[in-house]
Amino acid sequence: MNVSIDRALEILSNFPILSNTEVIGLNKAYKRILSEDMNALVDSPPFDNSSIDGWAILSTDNPNDRQEVESIFAGDTIPRPLQPGEAFRIMTGAPTPPNADALVMVEDGLHGVARKNFIRRKGENISKGMVALEKNTMLTSAPLALLATIGHSQVPVYSRPKVSIISTGDELVKPGSRLEPGQIYESNSILLSSLLQKAGAISTNFKSSDNIDSLRELFDQCAESSDLILTSGGVSMGDHDFVRRLLIEEGEPYFWKIKMRPGGPPIFGMWKGTPILGLPGNPVSSHVVFLTLVVPWLSNPRLFYKKIQVRLKTELKGAPEKTVFRRLKIHSTDELTATTHTHQGSGNINSMVVHDALSILPPNTSGEVGDIIDALWLID
Repeated sequence: MNVSIDRALEILSNFPILSNTEVIGLNKAYKRILSEDMNALVDSPPFDNSSIDGWAILSTDNPNDRQEVESIFAGDTIPRPLQPGEAFRIMTGAPTPPNADALVMVEDGLHGVARKNFIRRKGENISKGMVALEKNTMLTSAPLALLATIGHSQVPVYSRPKVSIISTGDELVKPGSRLEPGQIYESNSILLSSLLQKAGAISTNFKSSDNIDSLRELFDQCAESSDLILTSGGVSMGDHDFVRRLLIEEGEPYFWKIKMRPGGPPIFGMWKGTPILGLPGNPVSSHVVFLTLVVPWLSNPRLFYKKIQVRLKTELKGAPEKTVFRRLKIHSTDELTATTHTHQGSGNINSMVVHDALSILPPNTSGEVGDIIDALWLID
């Protein structure tokens, strides 16, 4: 059941979380994901219009014979055709006469140079009926403005999935409470809920003790109310790693362990019809697995990172048969370069703070100083 990252993503794609859709207003759709192709309802622009202030003319006229006879403003109806020697004073955005083939800039004066490239022609940006945005487009500012331009006031988007987060481990205590010997503050629920919020999901946090019966009851509860269950911890080989045990013995497991570092022991399966992905308990591992597996499955990677190439200024150690995600700091000068600034332990969440990227070292590959490698530049 130990699989590559690509195989894990292929398996996850067979259990789509983004399936339900809703129609919402454009003003509420920022960073939502489009669930259908969107066609232009009108031509853009919808009529020939001026891109400058000046005069609409016939380019065949003698410049010295031009006479201004009327004015056209933005919002006016389409004017009548020009007669030879006529010039219509025109403002930016105003419709041009049907037979006008040139404009004169106001700075050049009425008898100035005829410019044919300043008329915005009907449909030159997008024609009516053309697919303007494809399904799965992330709706940022420019796509939303485009939808308004081509006549849409509402947009179909994927409904926000409901995700249950279950943190496991008797050693975990809530931040702010008294920390006894052997205890640590629980942080993964904060990490995952913030990442899910960025992904557009609605998350609910739960805490489970290291008790298999209590965890089973929580699985049942979350399966009824969630589109996805994410667990933190309990997926390795320890005696109290009950997430792995329950899913393998009583659920429908599809993979356990991925050929990556950090984050090797994730487990995925179904629990009473609901997908469940068990993430490692170490915070860096949990973070990296979320970025590499959950983001492409649940959201749009453009929200989280940009794939780039960087030149190493620090050696990076690879791993046999595993893709390695070392933390990097990107420096942007004449070219993108990368360095490391802390140790790379999977429990060192500070390494995700002082760095802003992850290496993508292929299996059996280390990075030498001067090498150019692929990396994920993280977007906070």
